[in-house]
Amino acid sequence: MAFDFHTTVALIADYGEPIFAALRRLRAVEHLFPRMSLLHRDALDVELLFRQNLPAAALGLRLGADPAEVAEYVRIYALGQTLILNNMDRHLDLSSAHSIRDPALLLADVNSTMCLAVTSVLTMVREAAVTPAGVRALPVMASVTAEIVQSMYDNYAGRFDQDVLRNPERLVTWYRESDQSRHLGSGFYSSGVLGLLAFIGARVPDGLVEVLRDMRRLRQRVDELTDLFEDTVTGLVSYPIAMGLGRPGIAADLRKLIDRLWGRSQQIIGSGERDAGRLNLELTRDPELIETYESVLDVLLAGGIMRECHREADVLWERIASNLAEMDACFGVPLTAIIDLKRALLDRVASTDWRDDRPPHTFLEMVEAAGLGEAL
Repeated sequence: MAFDFHTTVALIADYGEPIFAALRRLRAVEHLFPRMSLLHRDALDVELLFRQNLPAAALGLRLGADPAEVAEYVRIYALGQTLILNNMDRHLDLSSAHSIRDPALLLADVNSTMCLAVTSVLTMVREAAVTPAGVRALPVMASVTAEIVQSMYDNYAGRFDQDVLRNPERLVTWYRESDQSRHLGSGFYSSGVLGLLAFIGARVPDGLVEVLRDMRRLRQRVDELTDLFEDTVTGLVSYPIAMGLGRPGIAADLRKLIDRLWGRSQQIIGSGERDAGRLNLELTRDPELIETYESVLDVLLAGGIMRECHREADVLWERIASNLAEMDACFGVPLTAIIDLKRALLDRVASTDWRDDRPPHTFLEMVEAAGLGEAL
């Protein structure tokens, strides 16, 4: 816990100012229609804005870019990805987030999310296209982000698929090897960093693209372990579940539990409630779902699945750290700190038998400790 706090505080102090400068400009956005401006402000998740734009901001500053130039890039990137993709994802996944515990508008209405997303993307395109730097960055950002949106929809469309339960080995191989793997389903490391390098006209170092893909895999591996309840009750067969279904000693019991869990989840989701935030509360508070999930987790723990997933994520972290150690410090130092935070989260949740994924301190507390509280 102390490592997470002190490392994040140091990262905020060193690299936070361009992100908070972008935030100030984003808060000042006024669209033609006041209702759209209200949606825009509701989407401004400050912690998410920092965490998604930290890699690009850190590299920009360490490479000597003007902080105002880095802030402008963060603003454009936020309009095209950060402000919208996570709200879309929360609708599709019926999920919440620690940094947006009480969404007022966007999760209540999928039409709001759709209209904000289109408005924000087109605003980003318009504003990126007016400078050579924006023109360079736009196709780099867009190519990855378009893949991520497709992945988000594919996850949504494939929920509660019984065929997947009967072919776990194929799913495990897909997770490990496919370019469509859900382990590549978070793209901000790639799109944010590569877009920033294009924006400031910097060369992409040898090996960086591969390292960023591995960082995406690590992030998803860790998040699947911390979000196992949320993923499973909303019909996803994530990597730990797929591994368990392929393990002869526990597969039959696990399949029965998943069938029971999915049956109850589908009752709740099919109730006619359209507010994603309320559906999330129903799913996360339902006694039957909680009890059944505890049994699922017990089976995975007894079968050694969670321990094995932890070990695999640890091996991936070691490979990334080794590759970053060989890179120029401008890249290696901040990116290593970022993957170390993921490793710390993995170890913290593992120490509680995978039952506690809430951060021990708030983002505001860390910003204030970094001496930038007035920036918020």
